[in-house]
Amino acid sequence: MSDVALIWVRWALYVDLGLLFGLPLFALYALGGGRAGQRHLPLAVPLIGLAVLGLILSAVGFVIQGAAMAGVPLTRADMSILSDLLGTTALGLALKIRVLAHLVVLIGSALLGRWPRAATVVATLAGAVALATLAWGGHGAAGEGNAGWLQLAADLIHLFAAGAWVGAIAAFLILALPPIAFGDMERPTLAERALRGFAGVGTLIVALLILTGAINGFFLVGPNRVAALGQSTYGLLLIAKLLLFAAMLALAGLNRFRLTPALGLAIEQNDAPRAMALLRRSLFVEGSLAIVIFALVAWLGTLSPPVSA
Repeated sequence: MSDVALIWVRWALYVDLGLLFGLPLFALYALGGGRAGQRHLPLAVPLIGLAVLGLILSAVGFVIQGAAMAGVPLTRADMSILSDLLGTTALGLALKIRVLAHLVVLIGSALLGRWPRAATVVATLAGAVALATLAWGGHGAAGEGNAGWLQLAADLIHLFAAGAWVGAIAAFLILALPPIAFGDMERPTLAERALRGFAGVGTLIVALLILTGAINGFFLVGPNRVAALGQSTYGLLLIAKLLLFAAMLALAGLNRFRLTPALGLAIEQNDAPRAMALLRRSLFVEGSLAIVIFALVAWLGTLSPPVSA
């Protein structure tokens, strides 16, 4: 039961902290982080909600992990063991850093109305710190020596790239979800400009995901075990993750090369509702795939990788 609960909490944390970092990051590079962008992409309420949820999930996850490490049921978690974990382990240090980062996000969110760009920068950096702490609860922190540092660095960059991607999907959905009245071109124009601006960032995100994924695969699977991936639960989940990632790449390509030009043409013709509707559907599918991938990653983190067999 505790394993299932841990997977659910890990999945929720991946999604929550990915958005906590990715949303304000998108507001900075795609919308400039100023007041104009916040009219259509308000950040204060989402960031406060994500930060509060992240604090709750982090506390619950720590208790679950503590109970699992002590070998006791979740309902009988030993507070002395949890106190030792909090004060003497890397897991406890990661939790304390994450809590502090969440508090900084809350402060930044409260200041968005007065200093929007500076507060967005603060929220982005604090979100990055919170997201980075997840690496200390996974396989990326298990290595030793120089190879261990390379594995950890690859895991961190992989987390940042994934967070940037899911944050961008969520931001585009926020821009595209409200109904568009015929002749109302402000939000469609903003969405089209952000989509074009995301092209270069999206290419970098994909490149980083592929590169760091290959590095992680080298450390966790090993080149000699690739052919046997289908023979273990870990391997089957990894294959499913890679297939879903390929589907996300296909949808991202569709958005970039078909839907973005269609939106631009619709804006020129003063008729954006249909193009925005197509974009919404594509983003819903892409976002759903991302959520499933995070669930697979959360599950993979609880299994022993092939290289340890």
